[in-house]
Amino acid sequence: MSTRIRQLTQSDLPELLQTINRAFVDYIVPFQLDMEQLRQKIRAEDIDLAWSVGTFIAGELVAFMLHGVRELNHQRVVYNGGTGVLPGFRGLGLVGKMYDYVVPFLNQHRVKRIVLEAIESNQSAIRAYQKSGFSINRKLLCFSGVIQSEKVENVVSIRSLSDVPWTVLQRFWDILPSWQSALESMDTLQPKALGAYIDSKLVGYVLFNLVNKRIYHIAVAPEFRRQGVGTLLFQALKNETTTEIIQFNNVDAEANDVKLFLEKQGLANGINQLEMTKVL
Repeated sequence: MSTRIRQLTQSDLPELLQTINRAFVDYIVPFQLDMEQLRQKIRAEDIDLAWSVGTFIAGELVAFMLHGVRELNHQRVVYNGGTGVLPGFRGLGLVGKMYDYVVPFLNQHRVKRIVLEAIESNQSAIRAYQKSGFSINRKLLCFSGVIQSEKVENVVSIRSLSDVPWTVLQRFWDILPSWQSALESMDTLQPKALGAYIDSKLVGYVLFNLVNKRIYHIAVAPEFRRQGVGTLLFQALKNETTTEIIQFNNVDAEANDVKLFLEKQGLANGINQLEMTKVL
């Protein structure tokens, strides 16, 4: 059978969608996309098909590697937004072969590093990435659950944020968001934003999407923590989502206060991911 690795194009999208769904149907966390969801993923993660590759055997797309591209701190960084191999073609070293194909292209375009996320329990994938030169950068925790009611003194006013003031909000951060929750992704996705105010001062915020029931950010100004601000933001979020399960993915494991806060709000830590990087 003839094997060909090449960069992807827009005309590959219909077959790419089918291959993604077939490759992940038996994954640790099975998921399926429709075409609009795939297009949204491409937009939100800055995936460039010209920087992404596919493996074709006998003309069939059997493996793929999607790459997002951003300039971060004056360096060009590539994000692996998804790598998959159809079940019948695993064990052939196709992931390594795709990296062998794409790394010279990335070097040519002055990429400084590649970032990806792998589910912690997927040790075979982690070993394959380490074999390709990746090292573990940090652990990311994933949470889900129904927000619990908790009575706290109403110390803030909760209002919608129509224009997200990133220069202010970044001062509330202790850790950096992962690629899918970074500012570039948020500017594309335009999630709903609620701000917590004391008098006229913005002291906390939450970003979330009611359609996919996902929280992207929650942060409170350091000087206003442990005063119920985060809990009141979550109560406002609960009013939006009622009793539905909501997810909050890729929380830096070093953020112990955030972990304890989320557990107090009724969310449980489930599957975790490892953020891995390869320096070129």
